[in-house]
Order: sequence, then structure tokens, then C-alpha cells
Amino acid sequence: MKAKNYFSTKRLCFMATFTALVAVATMVVQIPSPGGQGYINVGDSLIFACAVFFDPFFAFVAGGLGSALADVFAGWVSYAPFTFIIKGCEGLVACLVLRLLKKLRIKTFACYALAMFLGGLCMAVGYFFADLFVYGIGMGVANLPFNFVQAGANLVLGFALAVVLGRVKGVKKVLSLENED
Repeated sequence: MKAKNYFSTKRLCFMATFTALVAVATMVVQIPSPGGQGYINVGDSLIFACAVFFDPFFAFVAGGLGSALADVFAGWVSYAPFTFIIKGCEGLVACLVLRLLKKLRIKTFACYALAMFLGGLCMAVGYFFADLFVYGIGMGVANLPFNFVQAGANLVLGFALAVVLGRVKGVKKVLSLENED
């Protein structure tokens, strides 16, 4: 892709739309974690979809910013910077792993599963360290299993979403940003 077209109107519109979708998906389902520190949500499934259909920067921005905005709107303002980095890295890792595995000609389903697993692992470990820093070891350990549950549930949802969208005629062409003029 040409550098001058990277921030085209089409790309910025898609990025804003997916950022909003991540924020909404994160806010729609919120299951509180133990002790009231954090919540389980389904926003990661949209982050994984971004990783499948777009590039690493796109997945980082949509995942990080969308999730951080959801934290702000939900009243977790002080946690939003952690969320921005953690969820951004989740999308980035999933996208980079997916691209690497595709170059190695690994089957698509295995690529999706492994990329989403590693992205989810990045999220769970990232929140463990954020909880450790903010609340201490007790909350970090208490929330870790719930972050793994969130990662697993979103792996399944993100996988299904990517497969279904990938099979719908014309979706890949519409979402493709590589053939812009």
C-alpha cells in the first residue's frame, strides 16, 4: 500500500467504525470480576476481527482506543491507559501472528485460533500486571482466571465472526484497504 494512502478517508472511516464497535461491544456485556475490580466483556471478539481483516496498526488503534473509551464511559477512567496499551497489544499480537502464520501457509482455521489465543494470552497477562501494579498481588491473582475466561470466550466469538464475515460474498472486498487508489 502506498504511504500517501495509509490515512485515506476510507481507512479512517473504517478505523473509527471499528473503534466504535469495539467500545459498544465492550459496554454491552459487562460481567463484574470478583471484588468489583474490572469486568468480563465481548469487545475482544471485535478486536480479533480487526486483526483478521486489517493491519497491525489498525488492530492496535481500534482495539486499544475502543476498549479505553469503554472504560472511560463505564467510569474506569484511571484504568483506561492500561486498557489502551493492553487491548491495543492484544490486537497487534493477534494480527502479527496471523500474518506470520499465513506466510508459513498454515491453514486458515489454525491461523485464526493460534493468533487469537496468543492475543488473548497477551490481554490476560497484561491485565495481571496492571492489577498487580494498581491493586496488588491478591487482585492480580483473583482476576487472572476471569481474564482467561474472557480471552477464551472472545476467541470463540471472534473466530466465528471472522469465519462468517470471511465467507460472506463481497465482505473481504469491502473491507480490503489494500487496493485503494
